[in-house]
Amino acid sequence: MKLSLFVPALTAAAVLAAPSALQARDNDDDCYVATHGFSYPDKEQYQRNLMDACLADDAAVTGSNLWGNKACVAAAMSFKNIWPETVRGLAACKNSDEIALDQQPSLDYNIYASIVGDCAWAEGGCPVTQQNFIDFIYSTLSEIGSGDFPSSVDTLLSNGWQPILKWANTEDSLPYGNFNDFLHYS
Repeated sequence: MKLSLFVPALTAAAVLAAPSALQARDNDDDCYVATHGFSYPDKEQYQRNLMDACLADDAAVTGSNLWGNKACVAAAMSFKNIWPETVRGLAACKNSDEIALDQQPSLDYNIYASIVGDCAWAEGGCPVTQQNFIDFIYSTLSEIGSGDFPSSVDTLLSNGWQPILKWANTEDSLPYGNFNDFLHYS
């Protein structure tokens, strides 16, 4: 009787003590899903350029701080079929230890301030507006040397900005907290 209780307890202890390969497996799955989703032909070339610039930044990808890189943030915002999960999944292809989306550091406030302007530093800050969003995407594309831009501002707004506002449940602007939540939980 004692032996029959001892064996299951020993097995459970061994399973709990064994190193988990779950994170690596999850990252492999995330990489696979992101790679196949990103290869779908609904992306514009400018979005691929943003993603390439994001993934070329070892500090963002291997340093586990995707939201400290403008190109990564812009790629995540540019299209509802990319969003943060795809950016993180593609980063996991380069770094199997890439941390989960909800464990990434917060959006670098200096990037946020570069989007909204000096009002970011005022008490209470200020939200991202539609024009800030447009300017951020275009200025980031210029910074990375992209010769490709959105096919139209209307497409950028309908596929990028408006779905973010809907996700964040905000009317016409995006406060820092909602923006940061979008990058971690969407």
